[in-house]
Amino acid sequence: MRVSLLNLPWEVDGRDGIRAGCRFPNLTPRRTNRYVPFPFLLAHAASYLESRGVEVLLIDGCAERSTPDDVAARVAAFGPDLIVAETSTTSLAHDRRQLAALAARTPDARIAVYGPHTDVRPEDALAEPAVDYVLLGEPEHTSLALLDVLEGRQSPAEVPGLVWRAGDGAAVVNRRRPVIADLDALPFPRRAGLPMARYAVPGFPSPVAFLYAGRGCPYRCSFCLWPQTTLQGAFRPRAPERIVDEMNDIVRAHPGTRSFFFDDDTFNLGRDRMLRFADELERRGPRLPWGCNARADHWDAEVLNRLAQVGLFTLRFGIESGDPEVLARTGKGLDLDEARRTLEMAHRAGIQNHIMFVVGLPGETQASVTRTLRYIESVPHHSVQFSVATPFPGTQMFREAAARGHLVTGEWQHFSGFDHVVMRTDALSAEEVGRQLARARRRVYFSPRFIGRRLRYVRDLRDLPALARKAWRLLTSAGFDRV
Repeated sequence: MRVSLLNLPWEVDGRDGIRAGCRFPNLTPRRTNRYVPFPFLLAHAASYLESRGVEVLLIDGCAERSTPDDVAARVAAFGPDLIVAETSTTSLAHDRRQLAALAARTPDARIAVYGPHTDVRPEDALAEPAVDYVLLGEPEHTSLALLDVLEGRQSPAEVPGLVWRAGDGAAVVNRRRPVIADLDALPFPRRAGLPMARYAVPGFPSPVAFLYAGRGCPYRCSFCLWPQTTLQGAFRPRAPERIVDEMNDIVRAHPGTRSFFFDDDTFNLGRDRMLRFADELERRGPRLPWGCNARADHWDAEVLNRLAQVGLFTLRFGIESGDPEVLARTGKGLDLDEARRTLEMAHRAGIQNHIMFVVGLPGETQASVTRTLRYIESVPHHSVQFSVATPFPGTQMFREAAARGHLVTGEWQHFSGFDHVVMRTDALSAEEVGRQLARARRRVYFSPRFIGRRLRYVRDLRDLPALARKAWRLLTSAGFDRV
């Protein structure tokens, strides 16, 4: 059997999209965003299927910046029995059009999709006749089981995690498949054939190799997408030994790699696990800088200094808000004073802090945004990211916003997290949320102190043109152009 695994190209009106592996799928003006995420689940599904004797074509059309026609031609030449594509809320309409065109080029192939949006709203994918199946949750095991269905060895009704059409055309949603408990039993994600030089994170030396040290998250922040949809279930850490095995494997196969990025929802869970990882990395790991997504709690000076000794150079913290009441409304469970102490400890250890905030969360007011800005000014950091609160389907925040009448649009393509406001708060209209986000960005990004810090955060000169274009866009825009 042959399977094509696709992160479909996504480009609209001079804007480039990122989808697979991205918590905020979005379109940004060309050459203003250096961040290109790695398609973890597609790459894991590819290596898993290959380990079971399946022939696989893996294409990351977003990272390649391929055209739909180019991808369709390559898929048609491959002649797959099954096409599996990752989709998202923001790209869904675009994806459906591409899949319809792809089906016309490959009439003998069946098409399945997965992703956080179709995980909770599979009917939105099946509304496109070209889409035959939806995979719920992690795609590795269900995609293999679907091949048994296509070969007639199993009924679709017997496959956990599968949504399919009955004879009358009605969608049938099977019970959910349990998450993969032992991630270390999976082969490493396939990287061969992917544009490894394209994957990038601002502030990291490029090319950047992305890794997972675990899947899932034990916290239940109301806005957080993956732990409530595709990766819902228990937090599953990988063994430090296997993580270092993968890092060494990457360097052997891709010797041009200059840094590593652990793109976990939360990397720093388990103090002993962190120290074991440091020991293992020191003993036999590659000597390359690395960074991670982490909570701003669960740290102490010993762990931070130990990790800094083995290459940790930057931490990416989701603080979300400088207002304790807003944080409480989201279920974040973060003490801002403890976060401050962590940022100060990291700074003393020589680690750069990238801190992330969301404007427009439930309970947001003009005063709470001001408190966030004061908090940012009071803590050590080198880079700040602002996004707009986006209640993706499947999240508690979406359900609450819908119940309170706070959603201002149902057009999924506007759920981008950066340049559209789709939700109001009790105190702020959608337009006011946009103005507060613009105020926050301008006050932080154009302060001389921040500019100096941000320039010191640059580790790759290719970051500079994107920063300049982004600054020009902020300077020449009064706020959001669409709400």
